[in-house]
Amino acid sequence: MPFKPRIKSSLLRRFFVAASIRRWNDQACPVEFVELDKQAHKIVIAYLLARYEEQEKGIEIDWEKLILYFCFEFFARIVLTDIKPPVFHELQRHHRAELAYYVIDNLKHELQDYEFFKLMKDYLHSQPTGLEVEILRAAHYYASKWEFDIIYHFNPYMYDVDNIKKIIDNEVEEHYHLCGIQKIVMFKNVNELVTMFGQLRFQKRWSQTPRVPATSVLGHTLMVAVSAYLLSLDIGACKQMRINHFLCGLFHDLPEILTRDIISPIKRNVAGLDEHIKKIEEKAVETKILSIVPPNIAQDIIYFTQNEFSNRYQLECFNRVVSSGDELMDCFNSDEYSPVYGEFLKICDNLSAFLEARISIGHGISSLELCDGAQNILDKCGKSIIRGVDIGAIFRDFV
Repeated sequence: MPFKPRIKSSLLRRFFVAASIRRWNDQACPVEFVELDKQAHKIVIAYLLARYEEQEKGIEIDWEKLILYFCFEFFARIVLTDIKPPVFHELQRHHRAELAYYVIDNLKHELQDYEFFKLMKDYLHSQPTGLEVEILRAAHYYASKWEFDIIYHFNPYMYDVDNIKKIIDNEVEEHYHLCGIQKIVMFKNVNELVTMFGQLRFQKRWSQTPRVPATSVLGHTLMVAVSAYLLSLDIGACKQMRINHFLCGLFHDLPEILTRDIISPIKRNVAGLDEHIKKIEEKAVETKILSIVPPNIAQDIIYFTQNEFSNRYQLECFNRVVSSGDELMDCFNSDEYSPVYGEFLKICDNLSAFLEARISIGHGISSLELCDGAQNILDKCGKSIIRGVDIGAIFRDFV
């Protein structure tokens, strides 16, 4: 008998709480910044910083630790909502244990079944040291700086903005020992790469219909990444597959920076269009992204964005595709093959789209497009079983 996955519908709903938490709501903002987008931008920057450390210094990053630490901070931030950063940091200095207990108590129902729950308690209670922690902290500050620079240039004369800018700039400067921060600050093309990812904040999903909350492409990719990682723990994926699923979820919509979000009905119903769009996207990614990043990042981008939903593995630096997810799991579910279960990732992508529609409908903001879209996805994924895990149960929980 298939068993239900451990991921709870209440945890998935929390992601959409993050999409409603406004940032900088005491400032004159030219655009709306929300916590979900900030967290997504943060982990993208952390990825770049980590890869630059590996490329320039030959340092080995524990990628699963980096992902888990990020998730711990993300989940905690959702619980602690929109406490202003200076107040939050002051509370962390003097009441870290009490805040950690409050977060853990709030998330116990959603996360206690996972093996990492004890590690999360320890991490939030007394944050460990290490390169992964440094990278996340630097990414956090730079993502905040990226936001505030937009606010600052919009209205540099508002109360206290000079002081806030100085504080954030100083926090970034404390991490100049990281190669990636040096590259972002010193080299225009690397800085533009961070901005290119950041612009996915401004591209809204389901742009043809009103929706609440109006999640962005960047926020969507984070929801896919986190749900894919958590579900990978249930289907028995090896460590490298779990890491790949998170990163592939995070980067699978990267080409949309360059083509914008062309809605699925157009792709499906115009003959030959989807294939042609793929070619345009690949050429644009090669010209505007792969040409400016080091080889290790370029290899990742190719592996994670080209045929992103195919079942694949790597053998002697060559990408190999298998037609069956079961074959991939039976024969290549090992770190040495760096596998990606593409069919599984597609279900995670559909799950995020389904939740975007269903949660808006639940808020009373509905349309024919949202209702039809949600029903089509439910029909497609509502009975999905992967490696004995009834992933379709997650979809059915929201009906």
